[in-house]
Amino acid sequence: MPDYFSERRLLIDAHLDGIAGHAVSPPSLRPALQAAITSGGKRIRGILTMAVGEAWGVPAPKLLDAAAAFEMIHSCSLIIDDLPSLDDATLRRGSPTIHRQYGEDLAILSAFALLNESYALLARNHGALRPRRWGLPGLIGRVSGAVGWDGTIGGEAVDLHSETATLDFSTLEYIHSRKTGALFVAAGAVGAMLANAPEPGLRSIEAYAKNLGLAFQITDDVLDVVGTSAELGKDTGKDSERLTFVKLAGVEGSRELTGELIETSMKAIEPLGKRGEHLRALALLVRDRTK
Repeated sequence: MPDYFSERRLLIDAHLDGIAGHAVSPPSLRPALQAAITSGGKRIRGILTMAVGEAWGVPAPKLLDAAAAFEMIHSCSLIIDDLPSLDDATLRRGSPTIHRQYGEDLAILSAFALLNESYALLARNHGALRPRRWGLPGLIGRVSGAVGWDGTIGGEAVDLHSETATLDFSTLEYIHSRKTGALFVAAGAVGAMLANAPEPGLRSIEAYAKNLGLAFQITDDVLDVVGTSAELGKDTGKDSERLTFVKLAGVEGSRELTGELIETSMKAIEPLGKRGEHLRALALLVRDRTK
């Protein structure tokens, strides 16, 4: 990662470490909960929130609660996705999955603890910045909708039962725009809202993040085919029975589509000018990632 992203990743990691260290929980839950909070990752969603907020003048440290919240929501979704009743994954972020280490019961409880705490972090960040254009109910509603039944949950449900579905672009777009894209859009939107961005700016960020999230997921589809568990830090081949863009367009076709989506995302933030520099760099980082 370039320095800007490495520095913000370290900020988010340190903040999550602090959250884990101060979490009050019973001894039976604490190891699983702390592992869930601090399990690592690229921190793309949290960095997106910070980069958007910074584009409107808010210093990165003042956005850490929101950035951590999105990383915790993402970790929650991964824990659930890995469960035996879903993907039954063995490896995540280079380590055994949470349910393999601590049991399915504590994995589920940890996942929902992360999700619930994320709303408290978002509310705290909103209270600290007090953006006059965007109230707390709208901000929380934006996030809860992204992970709800027409968001992450809906996308996951269709994905799980896509083996018998028609292989077409609209089905894939439905899955990925909700399973992955919705949280990207929310992460970008919240960064803009906390920074008191105007309505046109918020819409630009939403268009940027929607295309960025879809590009990110298509690259995941490609890496699931061409990558190895050692390289990616997670199980590969889990999507072999599901609908993916690789099945529809092949590896090279999927890479071409990713490039087109990244170009579209960068066009969406052209009105930001120089203020969108780090967002453009983030888009290229997503396009070119190899793990």
